[in-house]
Amino acid sequence: MSEPTKAVFLSYAREDTDAARRIADALRSQGVVVWFDQEELRGGEAWDAKIKKQIRECALFLAVVSEHTQDRPEGYFRREWKLAVERTHDMAAGVAFLVPVAIDETAGTEALVPDEFMRVQWTRLAGALPTPDFVAQVKNLLAGGNRRRPSLAPMDAKLTTAPTRTRPPMTALPPPAPKPVAPVAPETPASARKSGRPAWLWGLVAVAIIGVGVGGYLFWPQPEPPAPPPRPVAVKKPAPIVPIAPAPPAWTTSEKSIAVLPFTNMSEDKDSGYFADGIHEDILTNLAHIASLRVVSRTSVMEYRGKTENIRQIAQKLGVSFVLEGSVRRAGNKVRVTGQLIHAATDEHIWAQNYDRDLTDIFAIQAELAQEIAKALSAALSPQEKARLEHPAATNPAAYDLLLRARQIDRNGNDTRQELDTEETMLQKAVTLDPAFASAWANLGVVHAQMRFNALDTSEARLAKARTAIDTARRLDPDNADVILCTGAYFYYGLRDYPHALEQFGRMTQLWPNFYFGPFMTGLVQRRQGKWVESLANLRRAFELDPGSAEHARNLMISMVAMRRYPEAMAEQERRVRLLPESLRESFEVARLKYFMNGSTKEGDELLAGPIAGRADPVTAAGYRKLWAAMKGDLATVAHLDREHPDAWAPGLGSGGGSPGEYAWNNAVVMAAQGDIAGARKRVEKYPAELRARLMNEPQNAVVLSQLAQIEALLGHKKEALAAAQQARTILPEAVDALSARGPHLALAFVLAWTGDKPAACAELKQLLATGGQPNVNWLKNGPWFAPLKDVLTFKALLADPKNNAPLY
Repeated sequence: MSEPTKAVFLSYAREDTDAARRIADALRSQGVVVWFDQEELRGGEAWDAKIKKQIRECALFLAVVSEHTQDRPEGYFRREWKLAVERTHDMAAGVAFLVPVAIDETAGTEALVPDEFMRVQWTRLAGALPTPDFVAQVKNLLAGGNRRRPSLAPMDAKLTTAPTRTRPPMTALPPPAPKPVAPVAPETPASARKSGRPAWLWGLVAVAIIGVGVGGYLFWPQPEPPAPPPRPVAVKKPAPIVPIAPAPPAWTTSEKSIAVLPFTNMSEDKDSGYFADGIHEDILTNLAHIASLRVVSRTSVMEYRGKTENIRQIAQKLGVSFVLEGSVRRAGNKVRVTGQLIHAATDEHIWAQNYDRDLTDIFAIQAELAQEIAKALSAALSPQEKARLEHPAATNPAAYDLLLRARQIDRNGNDTRQELDTEETMLQKAVTLDPAFASAWANLGVVHAQMRFNALDTSEARLAKARTAIDTARRLDPDNADVILCTGAYFYYGLRDYPHALEQFGRMTQLWPNFYFGPFMTGLVQRRQGKWVESLANLRRAFELDPGSAEHARNLMISMVAMRRYPEAMAEQERRVRLLPESLRESFEVARLKYFMNGSTKEGDELLAGPIAGRADPVTAAGYRKLWAAMKGDLATVAHLDREHPDAWAPGLGSGGGSPGEYAWNNAVVMAAQGDIAGARKRVEKYPAELRARLMNEPQNAVVLSQLAQIEALLGHKKEALAAAQQARTILPEAVDALSARGPHLALAFVLAWTGDKPAACAELKQLLATGGQPNVNWLKNGPWFAPLKDVLTFKALLADPKNNAPLY
């Protein structure tokens, strides 16, 4: 018999599809070939033949065991199990092939599985969440590390940690430890989602569907929860279960691991906290660029600003051996930076140092600190790393100060036009003061690109400014991390040139493998390319490197929604709620996702009648109540709320807010759905002129064109509406942006529905439902946005078809 293909066959009951897909994603992200019938096979005789062939040829057979397999004494998966068992009859004793994976608390002594499953090592994945250790074990088996297995005791005794043996066992893997969380921020959602320069990214990275504001559903351009603790496994017979080991820290502790806690601002001017934060961030970044060090990300350490926990506790939570504490005092042109390095296990102060210098020497202080730490941790510096540390970022302290201020605005802002204009002004002044300041030039270039990508200014003049700034930065310092990353972002956001963007992000990953920027930005680009599985793997890798980031949770949620994997999307969003428990917006997203998943309105009703909404700004709360009532089809309540708050509306899923025209359009749709066409038209009649004036300078702005199309449709201007919608689709097709193109596509469906071409509208919706997570069937069914189709049989059939709300990819 030929050598088996180095592939894993994944067998599962259909009710466990989501869990199986998570396992497949985790394995594929590490280069493992997975045969997963949901994605790759078809029904019928050919399907049967292919499954038999793959079971004969795979290297490992992973069988997912759960309460669902227990509930089904018959099922196709049992045929797969039987075929796998039959293959073992031709194998030498002890060859690793069968890998049962329990994803819940199904008791081993009662498991309805073949006897052969009882004779091999089992793995339990708490919460059906594959862990890095699990993936490593599978890769070890594929590599031949466990070609032979000794005889095993009855299965229940092996559901958790296996006995001591001469090779690594396939053990029951504990869930990830709860990740550190960021500090609670006020209502402004962006305050917790930014994580430092290049902070322009954090306004962009959550850019989801480039929506036109349809009912707060489409994404407006702008920008994993910890597994539950394992529950005890039921054991009915004497074979005792070895207790599941406590969840490990997020990182495996090594002697070359460090957390840099937020620096204390000791300056008399308390408004200069941005300066202390900037120094902290730059020191942390310098350390992260030393390949032999593992440095906990900024977002993960920010939770500990002002906390009273002792160093040992903090280090244990973050999984590091060393902790650096520090402070910054600035007075005039003088600065004092203090630092003390502590070995957490012994509480020993390895060294402490005060640096009293002129402000112009701040970069030398940062370099000295990084080198002292590397020396103390016996982390070897390559000549290139040493040269990078000693190369000053700027020569003018005032220019550096402006860069830090711009970072602070970006980190704590919401990427509004006003904020971006302010950042542009600061960065432009910085490069005027210090024309050789490469980082300032690079960040200025991305501010311009962000204006373009977020549809705030898509003019050629804006793009030219971005290009000039990036070209200048690359000429000044091509190997600077800021410059590399910003160059990739320019290609991505300014030009949608994905290959060149990926080239830069790949370079980032290669140079600094412990920095999350590379996989993070790679995942965002792949999402635009429609490479959903690959994107998900990279976004999860970024989360592993930066576990305290609310931004990663936001992006994972957006991807899961686009893939219609609503339970996983909710899990990510719930992690954000834990970071921002007082944010009405974040809690509303959870309710909205539950509604998308199964039409439940209970969560939203309770939220909007509860204390979080009661403490929110009245207009903001009214906007969410109006949107929620519209989503439920309660148009009378929308009308009632509209009388008191006519301009209120809530932002779309994943967005930072909408425009007055978008909000007016949503309110007008509600009026039109109630039959008040004249009132609806009066509500939006002023906006076409404003939008057309903007298009004079930005003719390629697909967002503005989509807004114009939908408003013209409500006004009864069919020809103008169709022309604008089709132009938006041409500018932004799925081939250019698999995520954002859904916005203009849905706008076209809206135009067709409201201008009388109902069959064509249904055809567009059918295509959308077959390829992406929006529009959602419950949103379509109950909301007013497609009211003209309510009685159309084709429309009803689309909404009734289960596959149109089933997970994709």
